[in-house]
Amino acid sequence: MTIFEAVREATGTLKNSGIENPVWEAGLLMGFVLKKDISYVYAHYDNSLSHEDCEKYKDLVRIRANGMPYQYITQNQEFMSLDFFVSSGCLVPRPETEILAEAALSWIKEKNSDAVRVLDIGTGSGAIAVSIAYYAANTVVHAIDISREAIETAKRNAKKHKVNNRIHFIQKDFFGWEPDSPYDIVVSNPPYIPGPEISLLPAGIINYEPVTALDGGPDGLMFYREIAVKINKLLNPEGTVFVEVGAGQARSVSDIFENCGLLTSVYRDLSGTERVVRGDRK
Repeated sequence: MTIFEAVREATGTLKNSGIENPVWEAGLLMGFVLKKDISYVYAHYDNSLSHEDCEKYKDLVRIRANGMPYQYITQNQEFMSLDFFVSSGCLVPRPETEILAEAALSWIKEKNSDAVRVLDIGTGSGAIAVSIAYYAANTVVHAIDISREAIETAKRNAKKHKVNNRIHFIQKDFFGWEPDSPYDIVVSNPPYIPGPEISLLPAGIINYEPVTALDGGPDGLMFYREIAVKINKLLNPEGTVFVEVGAGQARSVSDIFENCGLLTSVYRDLSGTERVVRGDRK
């Protein structure tokens, strides 16, 4: 079987399973099997596949057709132009979360300080924490998560990008934890899906991504309230908090932050959705 024949067959399988971009994903999976990028796949369509590669490819296509996210199959996702290892114990980093990381990095740059203390709440794969440490060498980051697997994944990514000496990982439940001293900036992409809506999410999410990283309580806002309750212990007098929010939550989160004395502003993502709420100490 040639690469073209295999990809054509896989495209049909993925399309019939409701995969949104079947041609693209069929090519990506072939590239993963061959350990090549997708441009190689397109340029070598007439090449024959070995029996081993052909069977491996069919197995991966079958797994993807059954709903497993592509990133869990390849255990890789790009975020902020960096490659991250991802495991089923943490959420797959989303492109829209780059809005949060970029906003935080811009604030750090404007602060123009020799040393900036950063707290990342619910670090997951470490995408935000590692990106901030990587692009802002003047930072020391503390990253907290309740999940042991998430912490191990984040440590692996920190080591991969050579910033592990500036990130301290904390495996704790944020609701029972308080910092020894406040931070200059707090960032978080917390669970924000309302509990009753979890079952309505696409199967590829609810069947594979950890529910603890999705469930934000009855109204999806419990983490933002906890941040607000602890704000005086979390933030320095001139500190700032940046949080990602779900669609339609920006006003509610802004109200929560304003009620604890923060001055708020909102950042939109590329689709125009209010995606990040910023809270500044007055």
